[in-house]
Amino acid sequence: MSELFHTILLRVTLAGIASAVALRVVGDGALREIVRLASGLLMLLALLQPLAGLRLSAAALLPGGLSADDVAAIEQQNAQTTMSTIAASIADALEGSAAAAGFDCAVHVTMENDADGILQVGRVTVRYRSADAKRLDELKAIITDGCGVDADRQEWILE
Repeated sequence: MSELFHTILLRVTLAGIASAVALRVVGDGALREIVRLASGLLMLLALLQPLAGLRLSAAALLPGGLSADDVAAIEQQNAQTTMSTIAASIADALEGSAAAAGFDCAVHVTMENDADGILQVGRVTVRYRSADAKRLDELKAIITDGCGVDADRQEWILE
């Protein structure tokens, strides 16, 4: 850490000296403003470049670090959260489309990874009311168009 501080101090000092010399040479006028801007950018570079080289992971800051199993569990949790969030968003959008067409239904969507590991809609379950049974083909078209899931991955439950 002291090496990082030393590097920053050295670079900022050298940038300050270079900036002062450049400002002294330029004198007054429009060119002075450009040199001042360049000097400020040089100071930022001198300060931030050593910090960019500092790479500390969060795991390195923990007392025992993280094991491979811990990292795998965190990745699995993140993937599960992502899947459930996307599924809920799709279900809300499908319910909204159905409601706009005059249907009263509840949609549940599950997500899965395909053979290539790409996230996709796995199954869609639709709970619809008996009043909507007369127009079920229209509701099925709305759901199929909205999520792109084939009929074999759809489940329809009459309530």
